[in-house]
Amino acid sequence: MINRLRTLACLVPLFLTACTAQVIGGGTSGQLGTGGSGGGTGGGSGDGGGTGGAAQIAVAMTRAQSDVLWEEYWQEHGGDVGSTTSSGGDGLDPNDLFLRVSDLGVSCGSPTTELDCGGHWSVTLVVPPALQQIGTYDLEDPALVQYSTMTETGQAGAPGECPWGGGSLGTGTVEILALDASEVRFRLTMNEGPWESNPSGEYTAPRCP
Repeated sequence: MINRLRTLACLVPLFLTACTAQVIGGGTSGQLGTGGSGGGTGGGSGDGGGTGGAAQIAVAMTRAQSDVLWEEYWQEHGGDVGSTTSSGGDGLDPNDLFLRVSDLGVSCGSPTTELDCGGHWSVTLVVPPALQQIGTYDLEDPALVQYSTMTETGQAGAPGECPWGGGSLGTGTVEILALDASEVRFRLTMNEGPWESNPSGEYTAPRCP
């Protein structure tokens, strides 16, 4: 498990700017209702999950909104502003829809979620405008797989170590069940693959303001 996570750990340069054992955000395990080893239904709320706003099991935001959060994050933490933004002049569509889900909760106030050790996970599905309509889409469709990612943690090893890995979701589907100006309801089905967790389930993602 740990070797597999370490192998995958450098596969997500778009969302994670360095191969370290830290993913930034915040959340507390057990505060949000999820089912099975990874899936969940509905929204739910709790503490943590980001630097601003209540945590949800899922949220929906545009690429432009995500870019702003990353810029604010790096300004606050002294990083390279613009290293994770994507809507300015490089051909990426600021209207791409980011569907973010985590068993520890996600927030409209943070671009990512901190994952504690112990088999926690987060998923970001990046849906281009052409697919932002009711229908079922292959997770290996180039329009989805290019930027969509999953991250999960393993069990803690030595003190201070938290093995984790990140990469593409693998095979499966995402079904857009309903979407309007306030929320997006979708069903994620992930087939057996390299991940220990399985986030498959039906989710309701409120749109970030």
